[in-house]
Amino acid sequence: VVVQNMEGAAGVRAANHVFAAGAKDGTVIAGVNQGAAMFQMLGGKGAQYDPARFNWMGSIAWSNNTVYVWAASGVKTLDDAKAREVTMAGSGVISDANIYPAVLNALVGTKFKVINGYPGTNDSNLALERGEVEGRGGGAYSSLVSTRPQWLRDRQVNILAQIGFEKEPDLPDAPLLVDLVKGDEDRQIASLVTLPVAIGYNYWLAPEVAPERMKILRDAFASAMRDPELIAEAKKQSFDIRPKSAVELEQRVREAGRIPQGVKQRAAAILGW
Repeated sequence: VVVQNMEGAAGVRAANHVFAAGAKDGTVIAGVNQGAAMFQMLGGKGAQYDPARFNWMGSIAWSNNTVYVWAASGVKTLDDAKAREVTMAGSGVISDANIYPAVLNALVGTKFKVINGYPGTNDSNLALERGEVEGRGGGAYSSLVSTRPQWLRDRQVNILAQIGFEKEPDLPDAPLLVDLVKGDEDRQIASLVTLPVAIGYNYWLAPEVAPERMKILRDAFASAMRDPELIAEAKKQSFDIRPKSAVELEQRVREAGRIPQGVKQRAAAILGW
């Protein structure tokens, strides 16, 4: 396996390349942003691929995204975030850190104020510790566990909500976005922005790759996900293997694709896309 990084538009350039320009013999595999499918569905600029035609290989793991605030801020629940403005570290309109506060403001009535200018998770978390902002609207729970375990152990942060289709076992009291919204249209929007979590850390190939080659790759991927040595190595790095099959990913994308275009346009407007 040779890793080839391709910078540009948070993975959009790489997705375009694998979908259209890369070799179609099964030797070029996309390992791009888990939000690539949602980005295209909501009319994201520059997306020249169709997730409905991806040849999914599988997903190695998933972890719910979280909306959390520094405990010293005094904000303990979403109701507190509805009562007053809460500053959140942001990275740009296509970042999870911007997406979830915008959706919660629009659908749940919170008053999150996103402050842009933080390039990534670590910069945002340092801003919390310094008191520059009060919270962050995106970040995988697994990342908190592996990089800031003391925050959880010492209850330095309050997790207000989680984004996923099922709760993290460690977070039984943090509500899911899909459970917070009311009305069919709002639930469809919540499902759309939850799609990346359901897809997880995924791999796919161009639609033209031959079925027999895809079967070999999918079988090999599934076998690897059961390999004791891989699982043991992942645990050493505080990384949980939570695989999903190509069939599961196809089903999730197909369901999201059936959401009416008008609802997708409203979702894009909420996100500022």
